[in-house]
Amino acid sequence: MYRLELHCHNSEVSACSSCPAETLIQRYRAAGYHGIVSTNHINRGTYQRMEDTPWQEKAEHFIRGWEALKAAAGSDFDVLLGCEINLTPEGWPAYIPNDYLIYGVTPDWIISTGDMRKMKMEELTQAAHDAGLLVVHAHPFRHNTVMMNPDLFDGYEVYNGNPRHNSHNDLADAWADLQHKIKTSGSDFHQPDDPPCAGILTRERIRDNETLLRGLRSGDYELIR
Repeated sequence: MYRLELHCHNSEVSACSSCPAETLIQRYRAAGYHGIVSTNHINRGTYQRMEDTPWQEKAEHFIRGWEALKAAAGSDFDVLLGCEINLTPEGWPAYIPNDYLIYGVTPDWIISTGDMRKMKMEELTQAAHDAGLLVVHAHPFRHNTVMMNPDLFDGYEVYNGNPRHNSHNDLADAWADLQHKIKTSGSDFHQPDDPPCAGILTRERIRDNETLLRGLRSGDYELIR
């Protein structure tokens, strides 16, 4: 069986992470993983010092975090590109701490879609589905998270292993069952001493987005939690 992480962050991009790419890869190798999906943040924190720059520069900054992970991994450890997006559309009365994981992401999609933070949820889902991507609500029952129309999501993160948050994983699991949605699991790794404790186990090694998306849609995997 092959072990793949679905939710992790490195400090080259995510402002809330203190773990550089090389250390992250070392931690996951030591824990017996065969690969990760890099899900760095597309949010206010990532761009707090570059809000005045064009989206192209913001996108290239985001992509460099994935490239740093690939460089650290070499050819025998798989690093796929994903993202975790927080939406702050114009006119919203207050910050909403919802986060959405997108799987199947490519650099071209990040660049061409524009600043996704400005979208409404319906627009983000449409942009992802137009490109054949999957949209998963991250830690949907964490404190202050606002529940959205289930029709906007392909799945829910039913296990989140971040040791600094209570994500009420039991509620997320029950909700995904009720809505008949894809289930995912992620360590939500941020710091060098965080435990690589989640993801999926598969019989087929996942080395590219096509295999990842096919596997998640088929349900042919076991959750690590």
